[in-house]
Amino acid sequence: MPTLPQLEEQIFTCEGFRVRLTPLIAKTKSFPSYDYLVMAPQRWRVSDWKNVRLAPYVTLVRDAVVLDGTDAPLKRDAQLGHVRDSYYAAKYGSLAAEIPEPPAPPADLDSVRKNR
Repeated sequence: MPTLPQLEEQIFTCEGFRVRLTPLIAKTKSFPSYDYLVMAPQRWRVSDWKNVRLAPYVTLVRDAVVLDGTDAPLKRDAQLGHVRDSYYAAKYGSLAAEIPEPPAPPADLDSVRKNR
């Protein structure tokens, strides 16, 4: 049975976002494993995820705070896809698909044509 930090890491590995769990009893040393094999659907909200996936922990955990990509607690009930996107944005920047600019033509286009 994992410790609290190990459980939080299991959730991160499966779900793609971090969570800070507060045990109901501070002396609790081990928790059931997070046995899900795939992440919850992108369109689920954080509240859906807590109600479904954290149900086995309801008697062990007082609070579960989902963190965004900057490790800040979420201030609203967001879709999981948006939460996961915040991790990408924090690490790599923009989420926009940026099309690279084509290379500039040579400065002396006439000399390139003559050399052919």
